Parts: sequence; C-alpha cells; structure tokens
Amino acid sequence: MEIFSTEEIAGRIKELMISEGYNQKQFTKKIDFHNSNFGQILKGERKVNQNLIGKILAVFPGLRSEWLINGEGEMYESEEIGKRTSELYDVMSKEVTKPRLPITAAAGNISEYLDGVKMHECEQIPVIRSMPDYDFTMVVKGNSMEPKFEGGDEIACKKVEKIIEWGKAYVLATRDGAVLKRLYQDGDGVRCVSYNHEEYPDFHVDGDDILGVYRVVGLIRI
Repeated sequence: MEIFSTEEIAGRIKELMISEGYNQKQFTKKIDFHNSNFGQILKGERKVNQNLIGKILAVFPGLRSEWLINGEGEMYESEEIGKRTSELYDVMSKEVTKPRLPITAAAGNISEYLDGVKMHECEQIPVIRSMPDYDFTMVVKGNSMEPKFEGGDEIACKKVEKIIEWGKAYVLATRDGAVLKRLYQDGDGVRCVSYNHEEYPDFHVDGDDILGVYRVVGLIRI
C-alpha cells in the first residue's frame, strides 16, 4: 500500500476539516474511517496511507487530489463544487443500512463482527423496513430448524439484553460458534432444541460459554 508524506498531508486534512466544519469524530464518521490512530495521524505521528486518501477523495469528489497529496493548487476545483458535493454526500449518506454477517447461523463468531473487529468484512444492506428493529442479518445453514427455517434463509436478529422468551427461536453466540435453536432454561445454561428432532437431538450450553443471545425477529426466503 502506498504511503504518503505525513506531516504536510495531515496539515491539509486538518485544513479540510476546518473548512467543512467537522471535528475529528464527525470527520471520521463522514469518511467511514474508524481508526483509533486517526488522532496520531493528524499530529503527524503516523503515516497517511492510500486507504485514508481514497476515502477522503470519495466523500469530497470536488476536492483536488493534487492539493491533498502534494499541496498543489486550490483545495477544490471551485468553491461552488466543494459546497455542492459535500451537500450531495450528506443526502446520499442518510440511507440507513444494517450489516449482513459473512458467517452462517451454524458457524463463526458473531461477537468478533458486532464488536467491530471484522465489521469491514460485513456487507451493509439497506434496512428492511417491513421488519421490527434488528441489529444484523445472517444466513441459515443446514436443515436442523426445518420447516420453520430452511438452509439459505436470511434471518434478522436483535440482541437480547434481559428477558428470553423460552421456546422461541434465537441465534446463540457461543465459544464454538453461532447456532440457531429454540432455547429453554436448563440450570446455569440453556437447552438448545431443533425443530428437526429426528436428526438433531437437544444439547446443553453452559452459561459461561454463551457470548450473546439474539432473538430472530424476521425472515427472508427467496
């Protein structure tokens, strides 16, 4: 990845932020650059890489790359273009999306994605407004929950903070991966029950092995 000279570009990024009226938090959110080292970049203590340059130029298409990278010429092609492109991006960015986790409801660590560790790997899809509020969608794998949930179905899930309705369908995030099951209280943990009893017997998950519980609030079947 190409690395650019640091202090001078950092100075121009700060100049751009001031010109557009953004503080550091607002600016990183606008350009979708969620990096805890951004403050050090602005101070010239860390390198400015091509990823950051690309994000800035994508959000402010009227911004001249020659100015940002080399300090040549004016900041914008024209003052009016700068204002229009920024306003246009604000309108476009109002579309609300939710992450589609790139794992199935039979494998993978949900927590890694929802904690932001791998959020860059998640496809962001427009919110399905016909469904109740949800945190993410993911795809069902296998036939353990047929006929209610089939392999290939996409389910919308909402994190449970307090009360679990026993007997309802949940995605359970465990240390061994994610499973889609009906949950029942079972001592210090939960009993996981499939709709397809003949092929998939019930099993127990200890409370210490549970990383998160997510209620299934919607389903898409193509």
